[in-house]
Amino acid sequence: MWRYRATATVYAPAAEVAAKLPRWVVVEAIDDRSCLAHIGSDNPEMLALWLGALGTDFEISDAPELVESLHILAHRYLRAVSADHGPG
Repeated sequence: MWRYRATATVYAPAAEVAAKLPRWVVVEAIDDRSCLAHIGSDNPEMLALWLGALGTDFEISDAPELVESLHILAHRYLRAVSADHGPG
């Protein structure tokens, strides 16, 4: 159904993760503090944004397009908070 698919290990309880993602995302508990999120989208940038919006650490194991999008987004965010724009 989706052009891009990924499985992320998310370091938060499954119920907490499921509440922050669209209903169609399958979330499976690993234990009380982590879960697997099986997510899909027509573009890898949206996958990166959804995972970033979880507010917790995660790992990607099976989606090179998503990894590339995460690198691009991370560099974009780092540029946005360059030394010239630090707090204070």
